[in-house]
Amino acid sequence: YCLLRTLKQCQTLREALIAAGKEIIWHGRTKEEPAHYCSICEVEVFDLLFVTNESNSRKTYIVHCQDCARKTSGNLENFVVLEQYKMEDLMQVYDQFTLAPPLPSASS
Repeated sequence: YCLLRTLKQCQTLREALIAAGKEIIWHGRTKEEPAHYCSICEVEVFDLLFVTNESNSRKTYIVHCQDCARKTSGNLENFVVLEQYKMEDLMQVYDQFTLAPPLPSASS
């Protein structure tokens, strides 16, 4: 259920940003790249990273969550949105997800 909610939240946020005319820039993600956290409230930020225009131009990404970015700039005019995953890829991972079978118990 948690995976589905996260996927839905990413899709809804992406659609809202596009509808508001906010450009989303493909950034991708490297295999060894650590998780990103908001520089203000420290919540984990997944898929859509809100970075300031200045940090984007210097390629020193100071990441914000959507809430903290909007508190700083209501219409996000000072922010660039970087996308780390394609929605199709996230949906494919979700569709192919299966729970691992339980490990056999070590009964003597």
